[in-house]
Amino acid sequence: MQRNFNRQYRVRIGKDRSTGKEIGAINSDTGRALRCRFSVEIGESVSSNTGKINLWNLSKETLQLLEKEDCLIELSAGYDDDIPVIMGGTITCCSTSSDSADHETTIEFADSFTSARDGTVSLSYSGSVSGQRIIEDCASKIGCGVRYSKSVQFSEFKNFAFVGKGKSLVEKICKKDGFRWSIQNGVIQICAVDEPITNAAYLISPDTGLIGSPVPFFNSSQSSDKNSSKSSKNTTKRKSKKGLEITYLMNGHIHIDDYIRLESKSYSGNYRMSKIAFSGDTDGGDWICKAQIVEVKK
Repeated sequence: MQRNFNRQYRVRIGKDRSTGKEIGAINSDTGRALRCRFSVEIGESVSSNTGKINLWNLSKETLQLLEKEDCLIELSAGYDDDIPVIMGGTITCCSTSSDSADHETTIEFADSFTSARDGTVSLSYSGSVSGQRIIEDCASKIGCGVRYSKSVQFSEFKNFAFVGKGKSLVEKICKKDGFRWSIQNGVIQICAVDEPITNAAYLISPDTGLIGSPVPFFNSSQSSDKNSSKSSKNTTKRKSKKGLEITYLMNGHIHIDDYIRLESKSYSGNYRMSKIAFSGDTDGGDWICKAQIVEVKK
């Protein structure tokens, strides 16, 4: 049974490769940590994942650190001494309200560090070169790691040259072979269609934190009646089952493209994480994950 008491968080703030500052530990004088409320959404698309953190009564030193250009932030959340990283990224907006005695600071951030988001790379190869080598050379230049699902095999390129943003290069290489990719906590993840990043499965069940019953979610798509003469009237919307929406107790160990085993009264099977929304408040309220999962055929 997953523990669901003694909520813990850590927020780390600082410039890249600097010591920075950590917030969230219990103050020995007050016996409490600063209040933290957060909402984070991560998904499998190439667009950046986003998060918002609200912190109360930060020190002047911390507020000054948050104002620095290209400041990085990392959020971890869990229970007791099990506090896995939820998401890290670059701060995009920060403001502090002084409407009351308690000063509330709102921090918005996006996944993929500045170098991965904006970094320009220049690469050239004579003769044949594999897409994997190009990806890994690009990742090295923009400061990212790389992970692949088991079926990923890249095509060869001949006399390849590229100058531009690193993310554009990754998109170009993956698009050729139809691979899905995203940046998760500064790591480029590349997966074959509908394949999890790893075969190590997490169990999600009522005993491990599942809340309520899974609910199917659908995608709206378009279909046309070829016998109709007016295209403006022959398009109808239909719904196709995409996967399941589930809610479970906060578990930052499970991330996008991870492989899970779902066991509930209504549904059981093998699934891949497609989207996760983390929400938490140390002073009550939510401390949960809401996710969309898609079936994995074995």
